[in-house]
Amino acid sequence: MFQPIENTFLYFAYGSNLLKKRIHINNPSAKFLGIGQLNDHLLDFIKYSEHWRGTSATIVPTPGAHIWGAIWRLHNDDMPALDKQEGVDTNWYFAKTVKVILPNGSSVDCRTYQQTINPPQRKPGEELPLDRRPCITYLDCIINGAIECNLPEDYINELKKIPNNGQEASPKMIEKLNRSS
Repeated sequence: MFQPIENTFLYFAYGSNLLKKRIHINNPSAKFLGIGQLNDHLLDFIKYSEHWRGTSATIVPTPGAHIWGAIWRLHNDDMPALDKQEGVDTNWYFAKTVKVILPNGSSVDCRTYQQTINPPQRKPGEELPLDRRPCITYLDCIINGAIECNLPEDYINELKKIPNNGQEASPKMIEKLNRSS
């Protein structure tokens, strides 16, 4: 299932692209393959997104931490759309290859995205400051996507503890999400 297929790549999603209807807005070829764990990275929220009216998720290299996510197979033709969605062209995120551990203990190399700025390190259990909180809509995409992908229950429970900023996404973003349902 995770074997290389010509003209495709594997993508590790940990944010809103966990949600099937969200990833398919810009990436129609995306096919869900399974879940995996990215070690030595922490899920964090840093940069404010006007579309989401809150911060968007990123990964921060952090020894000993790990996050769970979905592994998608996309056609190479979708890579420019995925890069654009992630803001590679505007220097919002950069693409990188990471080794993702599968539930059976093997690993696969996947493309993923990390924001271009590093935040002040949070201590384990330290709550997100108000200016770094995601909006309700974005957090719902992540949590519902995690449930839909069947991520581990304890990880989903941790996602549910992330505080939001009380805002909804922009009407345009909500319309995109509703159109793809």
